[in-house]
Amino acid sequence: VMFNSLGVSQLEKICNKAMKGVKKRLAGQGIRVVLERCGTEAILDASFDRNYGARPVERYLEHTVVTKLSRMLISGQIHSGCTVFIEGVEVDDDKSYEFVEPNKKRIKTLTYRVERFPADMTLNEEGDLIPILT
Repeated sequence: VMFNSLGVSQLEKICNKAMKGVKKRLAGQGIRVVLERCGTEAILDASFDRNYGARPVERYLEHTVVTKLSRMLISGQIHSGCTVFIEGVEVDDDKSYEFVEPNKKRIKTLTYRVERFPADMTLNEEGDLIPILT
């Protein structure tokens, strides 16, 4: 059976769908996760492989993003009332890049920016901010 290769928009949807479970788990603890588009691009650049389709994307999310968020939670860097913005950034310093074989492609580094969300807002079960009804 021949399959057509996945396009960029399809890959972004797959990445965001895979992140939904992570968002829900953290929303249960009062933590909001926002995967910015530049973060999605960085994840796809680091993980997508034409030979294996989107499977490596989900493994990368679990191995990299979920591990980092778990460590942040355990260390107290994130807690109820926080929003974590996951972004992909380019830094001129060679140490900030990972190198992906076989073509030594430079990819963006993921950063995790934490902010408190407004006191008059709360999270629904999907991890979206909603106003507190009084």
